[in-house]
Amino acid sequence: MKFLVIEDSSLYQKIHVKLLKNHFPEAEFLTAGDGWEGYQVYEKEKPDYILLDLLMPVMNGVEFLKLFRDKNPDTQTEIVVLSADVQRMVKEEVLDLGVLTFIHKPFTEEKAEELAEIIRGCRDAE
Repeated sequence: MKFLVIEDSSLYQKIHVKLLKNHFPEAEFLTAGDGWEGYQVYEKEKPDYILLDLLMPVMNGVEFLKLFRDKNPDTQTEIVVLSADVQRMVKEEVLDLGVLTFIHKPFTEEKAEELAEIIRGCRDAE
């Protein structure tokens, strides 16, 4: 299993990876600092799951999602949004773009456990 964490804060990148490694120790973790870099990593690595921040420089999370869905309509990669942006309209917009779930920051051990259960449920359904 391969995860891509797209997050402009290197501290948050490390936290997200650490919390997920507790649940998926066998997984490979990749990181990117903005949406454009994240898209380039996606194209090269084709991860199974993307953890996506919304508020980033260069290309934000919503712009990434629109590009991703436009260029990869048949992808099996699932996207999880992790963001401090709690505006209802933004949340509805990203959910309409087909994300697996929306998790409000901070990303805690409890939220990592919930996400791990969702991911395991997706994998069991395959």
